[in-house]
Amino acid sequence: MTHPIGVVDGTFAGTDPHAVYALQLSEIGPPHIPALAELPAVGPHATELGKVVANIGLPFELRPYGWQLQRGDRITSTDQRRAISHRDTIIQALVDVAEDAEVPEVAVRLLGPVSTMVAGMLPSGQRILRDAGARADVAAAWADAVTNLTGRIRDVVGAKTTVFVQEFEAGKAVEGTIRSVSGVEVERALDVSEVRTMWQIAAATDATIMIDTNASLTTTAAEAGSVVVAWPAGRTQQTEHTWELVDELVSAQTPVALLLPSQDNPERFAEECIQQYLAWGLAPAGLEHVRLVRRFNGESELSVGAGLEELRTVAEHAAQYLTTL
Repeated sequence: MTHPIGVVDGTFAGTDPHAVYALQLSEIGPPHIPALAELPAVGPHATELGKVVANIGLPFELRPYGWQLQRGDRITSTDQRRAISHRDTIIQALVDVAEDAEVPEVAVRLLGPVSTMVAGMLPSGQRILRDAGARADVAAAWADAVTNLTGRIRDVVGAKTTVFVQEFEAGKAVEGTIRSVSGVEVERALDVSEVRTMWQIAAATDATIMIDTNASLTTTAAEAGSVVVAWPAGRTQQTEHTWELVDELVSAQTPVALLLPSQDNPERFAEECIQQYLAWGLAPAGLEHVRLVRRFNGESELSVGAGLEELRTVAEHAAQYLTTL
């Protein structure tokens, strides 16, 4: 049966990864993909740039204004070591909860290379984005960080990894609207070709890379690999362009992630999704490359549980409905 796959993404409330995994694994199972727990309440080492710092081979130090790249190549910072330890705890907790249950793949969100350069600081206190040499070093180290993370997940969990690459600062970086640290000036704009190259390096890693970026750069992201887009509803020029992009990707057997809104009637929504998909002329076989994504933002356990049930229902009912057509 052709079956779109449900994928969990986002952040979760609290500080207990075991509770997050117990909830996910009770609501969804293979082929659907649970998320590696991201718990912002734990601290800056557990989310956003801290997650990159936990996996990158470059030394960083946590300052009052954020993470700062250090000179040299030895990791000595207590905060960076704390980030590494937390990463290992989060991965091990999944194994503890799963026990003998199969978890063939997990999803993890990671600040992308461009956004890392915007958020991270040079030893001088300026953004990494400002220095061309530092950008090249960080872009290469970022790809290695993905390899480190996915390798750790494979070794401990025995699972493949889907990485949601968060690049919401990339659009502003290309437009030249990123403010300097002082706020007095703006950083020089990045050429879109440099951004594309960074994403191509990322996509060459041993993981399914899903680039989540501004609408203006979605086509550029698709030139590098897989992308994340909101479910394209309605009949607009933008919707048509999105469906054309989805068709191009799934026809090339490239996964594409479609963000789902919350639904009161998930079965009806699943049927509407299939109708829209077919109405735009996409082949039913392409659905096996579609990832239906439910994103959370620190919601309560009750809300997350309901969202997971919706995700499973939409993905599975969509497959069942397709067989009736």
